[in-house]
Amino acid sequence: MKNLHLLFCTVALLIASCAPTNEERAEKLVSDCIKDYLTYPDSYESISTKIDSTRVNVSKIEDILELTKEVASLDSKIRTLELNVEHAQSWMEMIYEPDGYYYSDFQRGQYNRAKAEYKKLKTNLQQSTAKLQSKVQDLRLAAENLYDAENNGWIVTHRYRSKGDNGEQLSPQEMVFFCDLEFNYCQGWMSQQYEFITKINNYIVESESDEELLDNLRGVQYLL
Repeated sequence: MKNLHLLFCTVALLIASCAPTNEERAEKLVSDCIKDYLTYPDSYESISTKIDSTRVNVSKIEDILELTKEVASLDSKIRTLELNVEHAQSWMEMIYEPDGYYYSDFQRGQYNRAKAEYKKLKTNLQQSTAKLQSKVQDLRLAAENLYDAENNGWIVTHRYRSKGDNGEQLSPQEMVFFCDLEFNYCQGWMSQQYEFITKINNYIVESESDEELLDNLRGVQYLL
């Protein structure tokens, strides 16, 4: 029985030694993913792969990016509406006579049209402002839920070489992937994109007021 026990342990160790490491499993998964998007997949060459456990909820990254786009778009729209409302109000004041007297029916018509436009713009501004406030709260909530309580997968930093669409050899590229615990699927971004995502999340978390958050996002909206 003692010999059988030793034989079992030896076989188990040999089997374990043949099993791919987490780094190897990660590299296989992300390299297959990258090759699917390359014009010349045969040009792919792995340089390095680093993995670490992570608590990031990847679905929230997508939510944060989408909500940031919506918030930036609404903020830009509101600033334009504010200018248009001011312009419409100024135009009404230029036409309006304090004593209620108008030089002509044409002038009265001008005033009525300016007033209607002002009301329309004002209503649009109020609705857009309310929508923006709601989207900002959704954005903050998504950032709060970006991390799960426990490790839910792996973050993989992978560097590689490949040829571009025109067949030219590109400089080494680096991507950041998030993989599930069993390395069955992954989702990745170029390292520059992930740094940008991290910057946005820091803005959301660190901004003490909605106005401060909007000010910060105005500087990055054209990169979304």
